Amino acid sequence: MSHTVVLEDDTLFDAATQDGRTPNAQIEYWAQLGKFVEESGYFDLQKVHLAFQGKLPISELTGAEKEIHTRLLWDALEDLDGSEDPEFFDRLKAAGIPAYGLKKNGIIIKN
Repeated sequence: MSHTVVLEDDTLFDAATQDGRTPNAQIEYWAQLGKFVEESGYFDLQKVHLAFQGKLPISELTGAEKEIHTRLLWDALEDLDGSEDPEFFDRLKAAGIPAYGLKKNGIIIKN
């Protein structure tokens, strides 16, 4: 039986085209793998999301869950540029909290 699924993440589709399978076969493979991992009890993505939201101590995550938590955190930090809240860095500075950035030439700056 065939069904149509819409992916909102172009990077997921692009990644699915690079592993030697058809995009459909690759996404089915990932879905089966994810189902297996969830059912194994070794990895719980819900716990990772709770820890990411600060609702669960990181110490309660398994090693694999901590790795994904770190990856999610790193991705979120990479996206943090203040563009969604122009006064964000001003509030940090006023509160005495240092903020660091990276110039286009790779030089680290402190706000």
